Amino acid sequence: MKRLSIMFWVIALLGLLWNALGCFNFIMQSNLDAVADLPLAYQLVIASRPGWMTVAFFIAVFGGVLGCVLMLLRRTTARPALFLSLIGVLLTTGHALWLGAAATGGLSVGISSGISVAVAGGLVWYTHRELGLDMLG
Repeated sequence: MKRLSIMFWVIALLGLLWNALGCFNFIMQSNLDAVADLPLAYQLVIASRPGWMTVAFFIAVFGGVLGCVLMLLRRTTARPALFLSLIGVLLTTGHALWLGAAATGGLSVGISSGISVAVAGGLVWYTHRELGLDMLG
């Protein structure tokens, strides 16, 4: 196996941290007291989220954690896990922007959604790039 650069480990660990924070966010959204403390735009998105969108959110964050752990283990299955996570992120982002962008505080919904898409997309791109360079597997 090829020796990996320090950047591979940094990206995998930062991706894991980001997705772990997403898992914490997912769990906290089931606490009504915690949701009540959020800005109105976030409350609107959470309150109107259908069940299938909650599943997409779950896949986005927990799939991201799984993908980053698989990256750290240098498994080729990291890429499909991160790709599924990206699909979940895109679905939840579309829903959040559709409902929350026009509400008070909607700019922060747009910014946080954009960052999530960038991170998930970046991880998919990086694992694809690294897979081609025989870094995984």
